[in-house]
Amino acid sequence: MSVAQALLYKRVALPEAFVSVEDGRRVGGDIRIGDLTGDGQVDFVVYKALGGIKPSFIGAFTLAGEMLWSVGDKGFSVEDSDEGGMLQTVSPDRPGPVAVWDIDGDGNQEVVCFMVDEGVSRTSKWNLEGVHLAILDGRTGEVKRRAAPAELTRCNAYAGGEAHVANYVHQRLMIADLVGNGRAQDFVVKLGNDVLAFNHELEVLWHYRNKWYRYPGHAAYIPAVGDLDGDGRDEVNGGHFGLDHDGSVLWERFLGDNADSVLVEAWGDRAAAIVSGSGQVLDAAGECLLHLGEEMVPHGQEVRYGNFRVDLPGRELAIRYNGHHPDVMMVSAAGEILDCFRVDESPNNTGMETVRWGGDADLLYSPAALFDGRGRKVVTLPDLPPPSGGKMGWYHCFAADLCGDEREEVVLYDPYSDAVYIYTAAPLDAGAFGGYQHGTRQCNARLLD
Repeated sequence: MSVAQALLYKRVALPEAFVSVEDGRRVGGDIRIGDLTGDGQVDFVVYKALGGIKPSFIGAFTLAGEMLWSVGDKGFSVEDSDEGGMLQTVSPDRPGPVAVWDIDGDGNQEVVCFMVDEGVSRTSKWNLEGVHLAILDGRTGEVKRRAAPAELTRCNAYAGGEAHVANYVHQRLMIADLVGNGRAQDFVVKLGNDVLAFNHELEVLWHYRNKWYRYPGHAAYIPAVGDLDGDGRDEVNGGHFGLDHDGSVLWERFLGDNADSVLVEAWGDRAAAIVSGSGQVLDAAGECLLHLGEEMVPHGQEVRYGNFRVDLPGRELAIRYNGHHPDVMMVSAAGEILDCFRVDESPNNTGMETVRWGGDADLLYSPAALFDGRGRKVVTLPDLPPPSGGKMGWYHCFAADLCGDEREEVVLYDPYSDAVYIYTAAPLDAGAFGGYQHGTRQCNARLLD
């Protein structure tokens, strides 16, 4: 199989006004993508967070690296109510609650986010006091709507008198259609034990309390959304729980340890809930369609889905099956284990993504190369500096059609660096450009499990 090699399409330096210095490094922060200006070109959002958890600075910039706008203060600091001293605004501990989407349906994209209140002088990393929801105009950064519902501000990392940090730090907004508008204008976020759903007016739609929070028996760090039952409205796959569009329970059952990563995807002729923990696939009622078991998948760290093997019917699961290690298993639509292989070592050994690179088969990104369905490294990424290392210091990936030629580019960022790198399959035909295509696949990119 011939695979197109990679070209460095763009290196986009962050505007100088958005760069901070942390431990001697020039740091941007966490990145999101979208078409903020509506001109058909991709734009970028970078954000930083107070104490690494609470977003407190957001800046937008173009593909040319030109600043569009910013809100907040990249130097903001407040007193730490837990340990004394000061909480600083830094690159986030994990990809957090910031999303780019036309949430209000006006034809223009917005930035939907948490933000720290301007007047906060003392706070804790481990609760949502002093935080509000905001919808920012993607073109100007102006606040279109804001709210601080009590259900949000009461959320924290604690359960049973203990802080469950691993269960709390993955605070991602997942854009969804919960009310049946025919387009995604709602979102879901998991905050420790609490799963909250909001509409585009920032009203609380429902609130679910998760029972599984103690590591390693926790529910999914980041839920997945999708139409499981075919009613035109999205459901929520949280691993040990499934929620209907209205928050009512579809299933509640402990599925085993390390249900870290979940998806909602088409499995054969039906939508299904996919769970990394011991390699499981469930139907809309939570009934088992596939269970590989803990012997084969002792620690299901990540799961991705794609047409990695065109010689076989259906699509395949790629499971990082041995925790934070480079061991990956490829599983057929029939539940057959096809291959076990090792991708490259990376600082966190997470960060897989399915990439439609062109050609017949999808490829699997794992920092920082593309692998085929047999585990062969088939694409390397030229002129990519070494990652900075550490908890988040590796290249996170968006797969997105930036060039409008129906192939996906690989958009990479290291949260502790000051540039974004975009790779495309050779040869690049600039005349095929039809505009950047932004969908829920880009908005709800997994980024980390």
